[in-house]
Amino acid sequence: MGPPAPPGASLRISSRAADAGGMSTRPRLLVVGSPSLDLLRFGRRSVRSAGGAGLYTALAAQRAGAEVTLVAPRPDPMPAELERADGLLDWRGPTVPPSALPHFEIEYFPDGRTVYRRAVRGSEGDIRNGDIPDAGPGSFAYVVPLLDPELQLTFARRLSAAGVRVGCGTYAPGIRAHREVVARVVEASDYFFCNEEEAGLLFGSLDEVAVPAGGVVFVTRGSRGARVVLGDHQINVPAPEVEEVDPTGAGDTFCGTALARLAAGDHPAIAARVAADRAAQTVTGIGPAPLLADGPPPVAPPDARVRLDGDRIRRVAGVIATAPAAAAFDFTGPRFPEPGDPVALDSFFAATVQQFGFWREGAGRYEAPMIASLGGRALKGSDYLWAAYLRWAREAPGQLTPAGHAVLDDADFDHRLRDDRGRNPLSAGTLHPACARAYGRDMLGLGLTPASLLAEANAAERPLARFLARLDAVGGYKEDPWRKKSALLAAILSQRPERFLRLGAGEDVPPIVDYHCQRSCLRLGVVSVTDETLAARLAKREVVSAGEEEAVRAACHEAVGEIRHLSGRSMGAVDWFFFQNRTRCPEMTEPDCAACPADSACAHRTRLFQPVFRTIAY
Repeated sequence: MGPPAPPGASLRISSRAADAGGMSTRPRLLVVGSPSLDLLRFGRRSVRSAGGAGLYTALAAQRAGAEVTLVAPRPDPMPAELERADGLLDWRGPTVPPSALPHFEIEYFPDGRTVYRRAVRGSEGDIRNGDIPDAGPGSFAYVVPLLDPELQLTFARRLSAAGVRVGCGTYAPGIRAHREVVARVVEASDYFFCNEEEAGLLFGSLDEVAVPAGGVVFVTRGSRGARVVLGDHQINVPAPEVEEVDPTGAGDTFCGTALARLAAGDHPAIAARVAADRAAQTVTGIGPAPLLADGPPPVAPPDARVRLDGDRIRRVAGVIATAPAAAAFDFTGPRFPEPGDPVALDSFFAATVQQFGFWREGAGRYEAPMIASLGGRALKGSDYLWAAYLRWAREAPGQLTPAGHAVLDDADFDHRLRDDRGRNPLSAGTLHPACARAYGRDMLGLGLTPASLLAEANAAERPLARFLARLDAVGGYKEDPWRKKSALLAAILSQRPERFLRLGAGEDVPPIVDYHCQRSCLRLGVVSVTDETLAARLAKREVVSAGEEEAVRAACHEAVGEIRHLSGRSMGAVDWFFFQNRTRCPEMTEPDCAACPADSACAHRTRLFQPVFRTIAY
């Protein structure tokens, strides 16, 4: 199992993160599955509509920004209900008469029941392996829950063998009739989609859903949103409240949107948040009409408790654009491994897992930062951690490997992190060794070492995107949808003299948002707290709720990303500026505004403090 779920594992992920990965804005997705021609009955009203899991998935992915190839029987002549979709998609497949398409008669009742009065499979089974084009290694594909699960399994395995990232769905009758086959479909999938009923049929219950390291399961839950299962770790995302008209296609819209966002580089939980919003929008219309609407899809409003100050962001970005202090740090020096040290990779991967929780709580409030003595020097937070891991690398380098971390017990971890008094001063208790073990076990489960993970990433067309996606499956990193530790590790490895990680054309590290960064954003005024109650709690340094913390962190994440864009500097340079600001605008003493390059652009809201919230993310 992974590390204990910290408070806030059920995050409300803001739709501001729709491009959180900072990756390609035009990913490609291959969808295997047929459209249908349906008759929808709403009381005395009947509507003829296009439908089918393949069509909804493809249109949702296209509306989420992907270029979509739909592999499905292609009717000739093209029915009017499908003409618009045909113009949006690269539709390939055997030619059939319109009457040969699958078609369904579906009746909806005011109490929420849905009854399929008629279901005709049609030409769905006419798709053959030869109809599926070569998508290429690293690309994404989705195979709809075909009426024949064996055929779905055949397609999934073929695509997976070609190096394609494969998503698959299911449906309850198929599980009841062919449970063992569907279980093999789960095994063959990188991303598996089901609803709560289907999760119960396959796994026993929602809470029992788990897959081996590297697997991702998305469980849709209607108005309650969705659950994302990353191996053995679960993250819940909400759904907005809407007035439902036609629930057909909501799950397929979720699939297509999530896969498009995954292909663009999002963390699975961020992809799910966007997907839940789009699925909710789909049920407000009839059939796929909302997916065929002109213009961009509606964007969920940001959390009203906080807002971004565009003018202040521009002013701070202007300072960083010219500030000598805004230069990327190369992570060398007395607390880091020497360039060329063979233990450096294991040390950086393992130590960055522990970059969180360097503060103490007392009586429901922030009490003090973590400061401890090592080698006769008082070191704070991450400075202490780097020094302790450098000592560890010299004393027992084998323990820093994934295999060594997988079996690390609490006592040995405490010994390796000991200060001059012989005690482990890290403030988050057993969360630290639990994260260490989760890191080691997932890396072993994936068959990876730091060196092999980097070799795989550097061989990809988009090395950073591949690197971050891989860490989304690794304990200690995967739990954070905002990828603070993953982004920090990417910065370390790309900025070190060895240049362990290369960045592809147009790639840059995502915003690195920890509590120092949030404190600076609030005090500078690039993020304003408009909710008086929340502002008062921040000023009093009181422990806040998961939703309150997420509202502030989401806004800071967006603000830092915008500062990077406007300043023209790399995220490494922007992050180093904010990290250095911790000494000019510290936790326990008055800010030294005269020493701050951003003083002229600052709102001087010095009473504000970062959200006080225990998490393994930062």
